[in-house]
Amino acid sequence: MFGRTRSAAAAATEAVRGTAGAAGSGVMALCYTTRAVKLTELGHVSLFVRDLEAALRFYRDLLGLRETGRGKGGRIAFLSAGVHHHDVSLEVARATGERPARGAPGLYHIAFRVAGTAGDLAAARREAEGHGLVPFGEMAGATPSFCVKDPDGNEIELYVDPAG
Repeated sequence: MFGRTRSAAAAATEAVRGTAGAAGSGVMALCYTTRAVKLTELGHVSLFVRDLEAALRFYRDLLGLRETGRGKGGRIAFLSAGVHHHDVSLEVARATGERPARGAPGLYHIAFRVAGTAGDLAAARREAEGHGLVPFGEMAGATPSFCVKDPDGNEIELYVDPAG
């Protein structure tokens, strides 16, 4: 490090204390990788589904994502929230099997921001209930939210971000 040798433990300690890279220290701030990838945004989420039409009724008809295309002989559908060609792709599963137990490694949930206010979130909740879904995990506070399950049991969080 520019002529100065120190242990990884010392670097970690400085990072925790917030002293890594302090002015005049001659030490660069700790980086957790040697080649940091510079991500700018999440491109899309791809889900395997048991029933494509049921999944489309949920993501397109209930959540309002716009279908932008199909592929693989109709086995995959692409859906957009409005900015990208697709934010979600739904593909008919090529294998059968049970879902992993809740809390097992894997996808926990997908969150979608609902435009507007807490009133818009309440309207989204009523719409979900009108489609026979049972909202759960309601959170109040700075970022109000609730969750529902898609037809394959994936947890979908809907939230509003009043500040954003």
